[in-house]
Amino acid sequence: MGRSERRSLKSNLIVILMHLLKWQYQPDKRSGSWEGSIIEHRRRVKEALDDSPSLKSYLEIVFAECYAQAVKQAKAETGLSMESFPLNCPYQLAEVTDDGFLPQ
Repeated sequence: MGRSERRSLKSNLIVILMHLLKWQYQPDKRSGSWEGSIIEHRRRVKEALDDSPSLKSYLEIVFAECYAQAVKQAKAETGLSMESFPLNCPYQLAEVTDDGFLPQ
């Protein structure tokens, strides 16, 4: 598993997490573009995992780090305070990668 594969996987996971946070914490601003982004980045993660199943354990290792980065980005994009978001990720990795999951 190369460095660029790992970096791409983390980047896609951060985007998914950020949009899930925005979806949950700014329900009045939900848009098709947020949902479309979630779908697209989930597809990319799934393709990477299909190509290299060993990446799943890597995702589990970097999940908390990706969540922390997603919170920073969600804060910047929403104007909400860091305290508006949970300290620990409220979603399980299986939910984050599940096409049917959107938080309420």
